[in-house]
Amino acid sequence: MSTKNNDFLSFMRLVLGLYILKILQQEPAHGNKMAEEIKRRTENAYTPNTNALYPLLRIMEEKGYIIGEWDSPVTRNKRIYTITESGLARIPALELMLEERLKQLEWKVAVLRQDLLQHDK
Repeated sequence: MSTKNNDFLSFMRLVLGLYILKILQQEPAHGNKMAEEIKRRTENAYTPNTNALYPLLRIMEEKGYIIGEWDSPVTRNKRIYTITESGLARIPALELMLEERLKQLEWKVAVLRQDLLQHDK
């Protein structure tokens, strides 16, 4: 996989991970509810892919940022996630990382806009 693809994937994991923690900071939720909430908050600009969401939820659970429990241990229909103290403590670091990544993206967009869309008068 190319470095560009890895950069994009790490950026999207950062965005998705921060959304997960911020949603769970408000209340426990299952994966589909979180995906719908992200879609709503971003005004349909971003709909998380379940192929990215559920593996990231497992990773975050393994790292101790969230805890997942089945709504019914027998049917195992929905896994409800709750943020941990470790997850709450991780939010500021993720916010700083995202702020830095967004500044880089904004700079790149500004350079492209300046170079490609400036019309000589």
